Amino acid sequence: MRADKTESIKNSSATNGKVVLMFPGQGSQYIGMGKEFFLKNNEFNKYFDISSSILGENILDVINDNEGRGYLLDNTRYSQIAVYTLSCAMNDHLIKRGVIHKEKVKYVIGHSLGDYSAIYCCGGYDFKEGAQLVVFRGKLMAGFTSGDNSGLKKEMMMAAVIGSDINTILSVLEKYKNSVFVANYNDYSQIVISGFKDEVLSAGDEIKNLGAKKIILLKVSIASHCPLMKEASIRLAEYLEKNLKNLSDLKFQFFSTTEVKKIDGGSIKETLIKQLISPVRWVESIEKIIGDDSNAEIKVFIEIGPQKVLSGLVKRILSRMGREDITIFNTDTPEDIERIANEA
Repeated sequence: MRADKTESIKNSSATNGKVVLMFPGQGSQYIGMGKEFFLKNNEFNKYFDISSSILGENILDVINDNEGRGYLLDNTRYSQIAVYTLSCAMNDHLIKRGVIHKEKVKYVIGHSLGDYSAIYCCGGYDFKEGAQLVVFRGKLMAGFTSGDNSGLKKEMMMAAVIGSDINTILSVLEKYKNSVFVANYNDYSQIVISGFKDEVLSAGDEIKNLGAKKIILLKVSIASHCPLMKEASIRLAEYLEKNLKNLSDLKFQFFSTTEVKKIDGGSIKETLIKQLISPVRWVESIEKIIGDDSNAEIKVFIEIGPQKVLSGLVKRILSRMGREDITIFNTDTPEDIERIANEA
């Protein structure tokens, strides 16, 4: 929630405008996430019962660090299904309570893994089907390795570059063709690079020497959203063809942040397959959504899921666009959810 908006929302036009729902991806997970939410709304514990049954392990034990198992939460196998499950439960809570009015929803978007929660929100598949898909994706990516031109398997890595412009980053990556790629365009000063570990570290050092404020190594052992995931995308395609033959008609407009456009139900599988090897173009997506909003209908963004990562990114993008009239909410705590109910 943007602090400067808290006092004035009730008197603003936010309550009359359209809403964009956004779902976070891997990296938003943290120990204890959603604990207060489930204490207040224990009927939603069934979502984790379903996901745990599919995974074959108790996910809440990992999230709540029971018996010291919290260290597993940053493992892709656990983080993906944990974020998906919490996001979907929160979404259904907001819909059930009438906090989100369906007629006000303009777009639903996700960041990477968040696409899977977004598609569930849009009604593309039921919760269990989505959970099975996310568990498969998490296991696939957790165990995935890729090789260089010599055919040798190499460790992979992702790193966030803070405080450098895209042209500087691209100029450095010219030296690392086929080994390091831009994976996420998150905001104007936060770009994620992805590739083979040694080369990512070397490229990161060069970018830092050219003025970047910092390089943050992400807690993942994969190189998502780049061509190194080609084999994984093929396996995902095989899974989708076998296990998700028919997608339901969408009740909301799903906007892909890798393709930067609205996607209908018939194209979702192709979008998910291409997503693994395509960069997340978050900045461009938010700019397009707002730029195409010719009647200035959109007045609210709501981040559904753990943390406030996407809220921060959108705040900076909208500020650059001069759209201070748009209010941003998140659902990280029960208090944040109540704020939406009272003010949105």
